[in-house]
Amino acid sequence: MKVYIQTDIEGVAGFCFREDRKNPNYEAIRHRHRMYKLLTAEVNAAVRAAFDSGADEVVVNDSHGSGYNILFEELDPRCRIIHGRNCSGPHWMPLLDSSFDAMLLIGMHAMGATPKAIIPHSKWEINHGEFYLSEGTMACAIAGDFGVPAVMMSGDDRISAEFLEKIPQIETAVVKEALSPYQACSMIPAAACELIYQKAKAGLARRKEIAPYKIQGPVTLGLFDSDSHAPPLELIHERVTADTVNEAFLKCEKTMPWSFFDSEDLEPGFTYPERI
Repeated sequence: MKVYIQTDIEGVAGFCFREDRKNPNYEAIRHRHRMYKLLTAEVNAAVRAAFDSGADEVVVNDSHGSGYNILFEELDPRCRIIHGRNCSGPHWMPLLDSSFDAMLLIGMHAMGATPKAIIPHSKWEINHGEFYLSEGTMACAIAGDFGVPAVMMSGDDRISAEFLEKIPQIETAVVKEALSPYQACSMIPAAACELIYQKAKAGLARRKEIAPYKIQGPVTLGLFDSDSHAPPLELIHERVTADTVNEAFLKCEKTMPWSFFDSEDLEPGFTYPERI
């Protein structure tokens, strides 16, 4: 059995906000590395669950920001990890193909403009607003195009709700309750890791019962952050695939105000402040 583990950091237990990378202050640097350790531990729990479930090969994709967030020297040595500048390779989820039997998603966050979610950003518009996808459910759609089922995810309660709406049979590890974009009530990391381990094992045991998440075409893709920010680009494709998503992502990503969201609830009508 081959398992692909897609990762992000905002959905990790203990994560509430990003550090200020422009601040050389010791606390800012320490905060960043604390988050790396929390992420690494949760990924390790998923890796261990995969091998304990009979996996022969596990590939981890370090998919947040710089692609250098997971302390891979601390990972289970049986896995391999994709790291480095995101989207500089063949597509957003390198090496993913139909040879994989299942995908696990760790540290997922809600789409842009989701009320009360932790750092909600990235919002894929499908067919001019027919429905929307977060980064996590878009990853599931890419995997689904290869026939690979997404069997387990972890994150806050807001992103878990979206996954269950689109993939009702997926196993969800809700490791924190989101209270605002910058505040949550989290499980203690050790407990979160144990929950992730158990949910990953359960998902892998049921992998043949969980259908791959497929989006049939033709589709129009748009990427933006909130209902008030118009998509800067629309691309029409026969279906959602790794290549078509990567094309849209590369052309849209640098125009996105990823870090702008209010400290209060993101209610309908929310608009971003002007960039300085």
